[in-house]
Amino acid sequence: MTGAMGPQGNEGEWLGEQGEWPLQLSPMSEPSHFTASAPASSGNLGPGFDVVALALELRCRVEAVPADAWIIHQDGSSYEPSVDDMVRRSVESAVDRPMELSIVNDIPRARGLGSSSAVTTAAAAAALRAVGRVPDSGMLFDIVAALEGHGDNAAAAVYGGLVVVGGDIWRRFEISPKLEVIVGVPDARLGTSEARSVLSAEVSRWAASRNLSRLAFLLEGLRSADPDVLEAAAGDELHELPRHYLSPVTAELMDAARHGGALHAAWSGAGPTAIAFATADAVDSVVVAMEETLGDEGSVRRLEVANEGWR
Repeated sequence: MTGAMGPQGNEGEWLGEQGEWPLQLSPMSEPSHFTASAPASSGNLGPGFDVVALALELRCRVEAVPADAWIIHQDGSSYEPSVDDMVRRSVESAVDRPMELSIVNDIPRARGLGSSSAVTTAAAAAALRAVGRVPDSGMLFDIVAALEGHGDNAAAAVYGGLVVVGGDIWRRFEISPKLEVIVGVPDARLGTSEARSVLSAEVSRWAASRNLSRLAFLLEGLRSADPDVLEAAAGDELHELPRHYLSPVTAELMDAARHGGALHAAWSGAGPTAIAFATADAVDSVVVAMEETLGDEGSVRRLEVANEGWR
């Protein structure tokens, strides 16, 4: 299955069938509340930088109602979003009117768990429902991928499951039901822009070749839960290595997870969260090892794979 791409104008704009943008929608006689949610996601999973992500069952929920002026309610406060606000931009890419949005986000922010992709997906979907339209997954993917600048977390938030993205094409890949997911989430935050600022614009041919090999092993290992194959997927050089000094605890969590019996451990997105995969017999020892590493400076959680994206 491929991610459907509609006709586009400038970056992030979705054009209607007649090439008009934004979509001109008939005003509703009375405001109605509509909601949508989207899951968390872990990008990269080691060697899949900007192309692989896994949706996780931890959600952001957004309620929308058409309004005369923009307002967002979140975390017990309310504010008027600026024109540069990502949530506002996601909604403006979908509908042509202000919205009052109420956001309940269970996904830790600035931790590498795809919070921004989840909230922009849910906001755009809720806004479309609020004006009487049925959200289109291809449209949502285009909107969120354009805002993010890469499609991995966007595809996971929209479509769910384990996804691989290349340009306007995406595919879901199988993940073994034998594998369980554990995340170690430090209290400290690490913004995506800071995490990306340390990455090299170019890498050597040899490093690229090694990472391609690891990516192939990663996808096969997640499908088969083969310990030897997943071991061969470890050791990313494109983003984990240069980011190490930004969050040393992330590597410590990965080492602890492996020592506890995890078959694979990696940075989750831009970090500082670490994600680990283990079979049922090792999950408890992996959780204990990661908890001992974090101490009182974070939390460890077992999460289900979200096989459904936005809803």
